[in-house]
Amino acid sequence: MNNRSSSAGKGQAPNLNLLSIVQHNCLGSWDVFLSLFESFKGATTYPSVVLLQEPPVSKAHLPFFNGFKSFFPLVKKPRVAAYVHVSFLSSYSLLPRFKGVDDVLAHDVSSQEPLFGTKFHSFRLINAYSTNIPDHRVHSAFPESLFASLEVPLLVVGDLNIHNAHSDPLRSLSPREIISSTPYFQKAAEAGFALLNPAGEYSRFPPVGTARPSVINLFFANPHLLPMVQIWEISLPSTSSDHVPITITLAPPILTPSPKRPRWSDTDWEILSPIIKGFRVPPAPQLGFVMGPRFPGAGKKVT
Repeated sequence: MNNRSSSAGKGQAPNLNLLSIVQHNCLGSWDVFLSLFESFKGATTYPSVVLLQEPPVSKAHLPFFNGFKSFFPLVKKPRVAAYVHVSFLSSYSLLPRFKGVDDVLAHDVSSQEPLFGTKFHSFRLINAYSTNIPDHRVHSAFPESLFASLEVPLLVVGDLNIHNAHSDPLRSLSPREIISSTPYFQKAAEAGFALLNPAGEYSRFPPVGTARPSVINLFFANPHLLPMVQIWEISLPSTSSDHVPITITLAPPILTPSPKRPRWSDTDWEILSPIIKGFRVPPAPQLGFVMGPRFPGAGKKVT
């Protein structure tokens, strides 16, 4: 792997009123890394933050790309990294929170002004790359380290390598896949997180013809961040990775006007009153069987 730096220009500066975040698994390849960053030139909104899994690493160093500053766990071979545009860093304060592991990295972003038209002056990003652990119910990045109950907006992004009916409803899940993914979705639901991925929107396309596509690059937002999420899309071109780049855009919440209240004073009650008085609710149908609580926990799910 060549750890050469890119000589490309900085490109256009990000729009600080629209925070564009890109997630991608680079497979440890410089070519994938460079292809991803070069593709930003054609993006509708230039990314401010790029969250990578399996970034290219050579001699404990990551590649450099003009216009971005990199952050990664202080280990020999980090498995996650963040590239943040310099114009974003000139407007916001960013504090990396190293957790002493190579597969999870958190960032606290803060501003003197309220963010995205809300009351919050800060929010947190968590980037994770979770892989299989032999003879373990969960993967390397534990759910407790990802889905914290915070009083600030929190976005969890990453290649979690888990399969679940909420993210991929048409997939036939094996018992092992159910056992390994359930703790993540259960912890996310307990903390009030919402899954942002559209159900069944594939994010990985294996090169082997016998393997089916999957939804393993996942985005979760806590209740404070969810109103800021305006766009989730797969619009960037392929980078030759078997994962596709995913873009999410944060912006001020769209204010939906309150529904109009009925104008009761304009109602012709002389005509309606006899109709209302004569209305009778039909009796409930008589069922020949009784439905029991077949699925007692069916109402608890992440949407």
